[in-house]
Amino acid sequence: MNYSKILPLNITSWLYQPFAKYPDKTERLVYLLIFLFPIAGMSVRHWITNIFNILVLIALITLKKPREPLIKEEKIFLWICVSYFSMFILSSLVNGWEQAQTYYLGTELRFLMAIPLYLLIRRYHDSCTWLLKGAIVGGVFLISQALYDLYILNLPSVLGVYSKNLTGPFAVLCGFWSLYYISQNLYKIKVPYLIFILLSVIAAFTTAGLSGSRGSYVGFITTALVCVMFFSKPRWMFASLISIFLIAVLFYQYSSTVQTGIDKAKNEVQEYFSAEDHVTDKSSKTSSGVRLEMIRTSLLFIKDNPLTGIGPGNYNKSTKIYVDMKKASPGISLFSNPHNVFIEVACAKGLLGLITVLLLFYYPAYIFIKDYKKFKPSAIIGLIHIIAISIFSLTDHSVIVKNNYSSILLLGIIVFLANHFHAKKKAIELNLNS
Repeated sequence: MNYSKILPLNITSWLYQPFAKYPDKTERLVYLLIFLFPIAGMSVRHWITNIFNILVLIALITLKKPREPLIKEEKIFLWICVSYFSMFILSSLVNGWEQAQTYYLGTELRFLMAIPLYLLIRRYHDSCTWLLKGAIVGGVFLISQALYDLYILNLPSVLGVYSKNLTGPFAVLCGFWSLYYISQNLYKIKVPYLIFILLSVIAAFTTAGLSGSRGSYVGFITTALVCVMFFSKPRWMFASLISIFLIAVLFYQYSSTVQTGIDKAKNEVQEYFSAEDHVTDKSSKTSSGVRLEMIRTSLLFIKDNPLTGIGPGNYNKSTKIYVDMKKASPGISLFSNPHNVFIEVACAKGLLGLITVLLLFYYPAYIFIKDYKKFKPSAIIGLIHIIAISIFSLTDHSVIVKNNYSSILLLGIIVFLANHFHAKKKAIELNLNS
């Protein structure tokens, strides 16, 4: 029997043949690193950060290479990156620069380094394709890691090389990136490769479910619903909604980690909102209750420090002041952040900082939405990335304060934004020539 007709045993040809066509060695290296980002990044600790750093280094070295002029939208995005970093400097100086601010400086510099990185990525128009191919292969590595954690290490949930709070959400991203690749290349993909990609999608989403991360569970459901409602064809909508519902139910029924987490969160939220005094009630010390209490206390921070905030890295120090004043539950003093990107930025950098992070997330989304009708394929993948990251950001601050998570955020936005502008320019040129 010829198994190559059943399984994609020559998968290397699918990867290598298009890779070999690039004469520019720098271009090859950039595509290789982008391809490895979802694979090595989730298989070897620190490689998400390292790949991002190497790409930035290449960008700085090749900064003087000739490039096409930037359009208005690109310039605005790059100025937003500058503004976001500037708010870190301003808030740190206003509130007093200490060791905590020096600690966060490296992560904040990533948002400034997004500028040369964008200038690099926009020169190489196949960056999006290679990131998606990396996500497809990454799904296989993710499920391998999941099986290793569960059946070799006997862990209760999938941690990966980082933690469930990163592995779960990144698995969701890999799954949706891979689905997008299928949607755009369905009639070009041979059956063995299509089977391999579908298995990778299932593997990625299974890993997300097995991680037990509430952020990845909610992120999967929300992103899937948005994709079905806005991006799918009407004839597929009902079947897709039923599929999402069944997957969600299966994860809830057969994953004790997911079920326990959801039930626990629901009960804790009910207890918190039924309490009369959040400062003294024990419900403010539960896993979900303390997060709600941190949100409530954060509103006090914003009221007292509206423009530049309390300073990056000063959350824990500031919460103790409010606890001593009997304005907040002692439970929040054990945490260094409010577990929410937007509240974290509003507290640390004030309303000015909140404006910059909203622009960083949603100015690219505005571009994708504005161009959606005319340039639908390239707009969809950008919106998927931003929607998913936004959902993850509601339960975890890591997106903007940890190097690995911020690298995922920035590389995704940069690759998909550059891909969109290239597709837009190419379509306009074809219309002019026709």
